Amino acid sequence: MPNTLVHLGVQGLGNRLISDNIDLKWVFLGCVIPDFPWILRRALIALAPGLNLYDVTLYAAVQASLLFCILLSLVFAVMSAKPRLAFGILAANALLHLLLDTIEIKWGNGVFLLAPLSWHPLSFGWVWPDSVLIATLSLVGLLVGVRVLLRPAASPIGVRFKPRARLLAAFFLLALYTLVPLALIDGPRSANLMSIATLQETERRVGREIRIDRRPYQRHADGDVVITLADEPLRVVGDTRGTSTNVSLIGEFVDSDAIRIDQLHDFHFPWRDLASYAGLGLVALVWVAALIRERRNRQ
Repeated sequence: MPNTLVHLGVQGLGNRLISDNIDLKWVFLGCVIPDFPWILRRALIALAPGLNLYDVTLYAAVQASLLFCILLSLVFAVMSAKPRLAFGILAANALLHLLLDTIEIKWGNGVFLLAPLSWHPLSFGWVWPDSVLIATLSLVGLLVGVRVLLRPAASPIGVRFKPRARLLAAFFLLALYTLVPLALIDGPRSANLMSIATLQETERRVGREIRIDRRPYQRHADGDVVITLADEPLRVVGDTRGTSTNVSLIGEFVDSDAIRIDQLHDFHFPWRDLASYAGLGLVALVWVAALIRERRNRQ
């Protein structure tokens, strides 16, 4: 998926073309709604290292589907001064985020627009995350984010926590967002998202295809290995071709713990995660500054 700065740039400018008066802090929040499950996944892995990483990943994939992005949009919208307008901004930008995600090449991965009716992951795969286009759009996103931070909306949509019914509605919707995906993780598993079904069936791996997206590749004297999303090392046999960095690959199991690589892409630039952290930081700063201004205005 494009890093967060790309979303801020493309979606921020796109929304401004539609309306000069739109409150971009809500646009930015909509931009990151599909990323909340993946942020939560990283936090859970850090706090509870004994978790089943495959199931945690499937859970995050369900929450990142369009249906649950809309549900999370409702959670935030009910706590706004203009719930209908805020919901429209949030849901539209969550959808746009998912559509933008489909343009990047991510073998074995994709977005779920029709779940739970269909668990077919959508991915057009036009550009690599480390392409010149993505780097350029990241710079645009940085400039847009800084501008929004320095020049907030003239007619902002405020936040409201009263009456108490607002908070009760938000907690109820958040409970649905948290609990319902637990019953749906077999959906992305059945689609073999990120080759998770293949990886989990250790005794039936041989001869099956594996697709890995942006995972560490390690060179060792006794043979190269690629690390799965569950931190399992898989031996690489035949033409290795990889470097000591992150890679995406398509290959085939030749043994239960060994793969042959058929296609491989090296990621030589480590700035993707840094761009996402910078984008998330900008969104947080924009919202903190807005809440401080709103509190001062009330006082």
